[in-house]
Amino acid sequence: MVDVKKDLLTLNQDIAGQEIGIPVYRIRPSDTDENLPLVYIQSAVHAAEMQGSAVIYKLINQLKTLTLKAEFILVPNCNPFGRTQRAGEYLQGRFDATTGNNWNRFYHYSETEIDGYFDSLNDEQIDSLKQGAERDFISAFKSFLKSKLQQKLDNPWGVNTAQFLNTTLQMMATDADLVLDLHTGPSSTRHIYSPTFLAESALLFNIENIISIPTSFAGALDEASFTPWCYLADKFKELGVELDYRVKAFTVELGSQENICLNQALEDSAGILNYLQHEGFIDGFEPLQLTEIHTTSLENYRTLYSKHAGMVEYIAKAGEKVKKGQVIARVLNSLEFENGDGTSDITAPEDGYIILHYPSAAVQVGTQLYKIALANR
Repeated sequence: MVDVKKDLLTLNQDIAGQEIGIPVYRIRPSDTDENLPLVYIQSAVHAAEMQGSAVIYKLINQLKTLTLKAEFILVPNCNPFGRTQRAGEYLQGRFDATTGNNWNRFYHYSETEIDGYFDSLNDEQIDSLKQGAERDFISAFKSFLKSKLQQKLDNPWGVNTAQFLNTTLQMMATDADLVLDLHTGPSSTRHIYSPTFLAESALLFNIENIISIPTSFAGALDEASFTPWCYLADKFKELGVELDYRVKAFTVELGSQENICLNQALEDSAGILNYLQHEGFIDGFEPLQLTEIHTTSLENYRTLYSKHAGMVEYIAKAGEKVKKGQVIARVLNSLEFENGDGTSDITAPEDGYIILHYPSAAVQVGTQLYKIALANR
């Protein structure tokens, strides 16, 4: 048996004073009070990216039927601000319409703070860690990270809306051992961003393309979750001390924005459950037979920019493999209809896998037409 609890987390108020909040689901085994590993899963920080919400719906119902060996926090619609920002028929859910801030770039990480924490450790604490006493240290460091997030929220000068949202979400995620941030692309195939040290285990999600990323920080939640632990482990290694613990964190891209598919959500949730079982967070799930999966490093994940303005036909679709020189798009220029030069072909610069393409047919010179994971790299 499992316990399912729903809390409403207030994030702000509108100008009339009405509270703006989100549901937070907490699921754990009902037959134990012991401290369990924690899994944190959120969706739709980019508000137009909705498939993750459908996946969390499927996960909640499936977790009820499995043996849980962890506690779960699931946040299916974590950005209520973005959901109110619509232009015509479309959600402007990637950026704050007021400030232009990317909703997914204000999670907190500071090497200076971690340096200070490391320097504050006494010989007894370091010797204890040398003897393998990681558990108390892990708890203490997570408490330290949360205290720094709270200090940020308590800043007398305040924080902007995106910082407030991201820091509040990060507070919930900081205690987790596994963090999954569910997204989609514009017109996209499924893919996953995995830190390089987890790229092999990322195969278990059964997602067709893995983008392997370094342990550096660019502002997203997955990076904010694993980077502090990797940086701290490197500091300890200089003293000859091995810190084995890492928070496992991934950004999971579940297709295209502005739509959901409940049938696909069932398949997506199966990949997540497959990973959860392998890592010991659940039991009772039938393991998946893995499909062919391509892994590429971030440096070989390339953007193809348009050299032409006009209206583009995307010939190569997300998920397709393309060859160097293959025509993958065609741009129509209405000023050249009479002379036979009304179209310009766009070819693939190298062999690769189409991960996503720009959602609109209207492009300018410099528009990001495609993102391509290069093959054989």
